[in-house]
Amino acid sequence: MKEMNAAEQHKYKIVADDNFPFFNAYHDTEYIDAHDRRSSISVSEQNMQYTLKNSHKREIVLYKIDNGLITGDELKCDFGIYTENDILYLVELKSPEREYGHALQQIINTIKILLKSKKISVSQLNARVVLKKYPALPSVKERKLERSIIENFNCDLQHGSKSFAEVLV
Repeated sequence: MKEMNAAEQHKYKIVADDNFPFFNAYHDTEYIDAHDRRSSISVSEQNMQYTLKNSHKREIVLYKIDNGLITGDELKCDFGIYTENDILYLVELKSPEREYGHALQQIINTIKILLKSKKISVSQLNARVVLKKYPALPSVKERKLERSIIENFNCDLQHGSKSFAEVLV
């Protein structure tokens, strides 16, 4: 595991301590793609894009989750974004149109692996799913998965088609 040295830690507000429980558990630079105060952070895959606009220039950490934090065959989302406000965004970018249920299952499994199994909590948990096209009428199973994410994990779930952008407050 490659960790930040003391000089690197001094320039950041988010450090490996109890004030930042997610970063405290996951601070290996091998799976951190960015750690800075950029005004906007975008992730993309298969023509799907998620953008978090950071107009207040808050410190953020971008994690590669798929083949980063989680490397096995289990279901997992693509990216995580952690903020200095102890907010975690889990992002799944999904190209096939009718894969909404699968994307939701990936979010649930990521929460179980990264947060629940290690008893880590964050101030706010957000799940974002970007699909080629959101289903006009989600199936009963998809609606149950949505409710499970919202109710069981106290998570804000939102979705977008092709490109989803929001502002970090």
